[in-house]
Amino acid sequence: MILEGRDARLSYFVAGDGPPVTLLHGFTQSGRSWREVIAKMPEGWRWIVPDLRGHGETQTPPGEPCSMDACADDLVALWNELGFEQTHLAGYSMGGRLALHVAARRPERVLSLLTIGAHAGLDKDARDERRRDDEALAERIEREGIEPFVNYWGALPIFAGLERRGPSYVAQVRAERLQNRAAGLACSLRGMGAGAMEPLWDELAEVSFPCTFVAGESDQRYVATAHRLAAAVRQGRYEIVPRTGHAVHQERPNAFARVLDAHLAAAAADVSASSSTFD
Repeated sequence: MILEGRDARLSYFVAGDGPPVTLLHGFTQSGRSWREVIAKMPEGWRWIVPDLRGHGETQTPPGEPCSMDACADDLVALWNELGFEQTHLAGYSMGGRLALHVAARRPERVLSLLTIGAHAGLDKDARDERRRDDEALAERIEREGIEPFVNYWGALPIFAGLERRGPSYVAQVRAERLQNRAAGLACSLRGMGAGAMEPLWDELAEVSFPCTFVAGESDQRYVATAHRLAAAVRQGRYEIVPRTGHAVHQERPNAFARVLDAHLAAAAADVSASSSTFD
């Protein structure tokens, strides 16, 4: 489906029926990367799954930003279109950072938060260096095109855990990445890369809804970050999934579905308890 916005044509799909859960994909992916997890989840949830700016079938005119704020506006417009004042929110990697951004800046729209392999921003020196690296990578994508970049990106050690699922699955992930456009990925890097992201750590202290921060046990940097995130919010917990790396939901979708199911069940119980308090 398509939502026509002022500066974007947002592609999305909706599946299931029940309380809403919005799923945000990672860099070089699209909403379709969540279909396997959705298929493994119990009934009773309404899944809202957009292609973020710069990715999939979502389109933005040249010069329009692919930024955290712009994507947050897209999500709010989508929720308004679908008639949801609040939603559970989950995101992976770049999508996890966007989920954190929305949780900190639009908390009134969020029922609960779950992230996979995400952080809430870099310190100044690391951010400046990363911004330069992201710009160089964006220029590389524009210069060489989508296929050489996808070959490079897929070979990074952080994604080695996907190989546990065999060559056919790795080929499927590669094929999905190839459906993106070079200009879109370059735009996303410049506007939503870790170097462009404004740190949110101090703002997370005001987040009061249930949060679960997920990392794969082999993804040591994000294991440490999951611990830090859980300590930064009022109702935070972390979940370290054994025998996984960065892409937990793709490497072990059954295990991740159990984590997501437990998170949503606990969050729904918290929402119900809060509602009863004010009846």
